[in-house]
Amino acid sequence: MPFQEVFDILSFRSRQHAFHFSQILRNHGIATQVMSTPKEVALGCGLSLRFSPYVTGRVLQLYRNYNCPIIGCYHVVRTGSETKITRIPV
Repeated sequence: MPFQEVFDILSFRSRQHAFHFSQILRNHGIATQVMSTPKEVALGCGLSLRFSPYVTGRVLQLYRNYNCPIIGCYHVVRTGSETKITRIPV
C-alpha cells in the first residue's frame, strides 16, 4: 500500500500575505508550514500554508476575522505519486 499524506492548504496572492497570516496562526497556537503551492493549483505567489485538516475550521474563522487576501483553501490527498486536490469553500 502506498504512503498517503492528507493536509489542507491556504494559497495566497503574495508572499507577504502568506508569511503575515502564518504569524497570525502561530500566535493563535496553530502549527503551519510554508510550502510551495502544488502545481494543480498553480495560482498566486507560489506559496501556501499547510496545516492539519483538524484545524481547518479554526483557520477559516481566523481568515474571516483578519480578512487576509487568499486565492483559496484546498484539501490535499497525496497517495504515492498521485495528488488529489479539492477546493474548500470559504
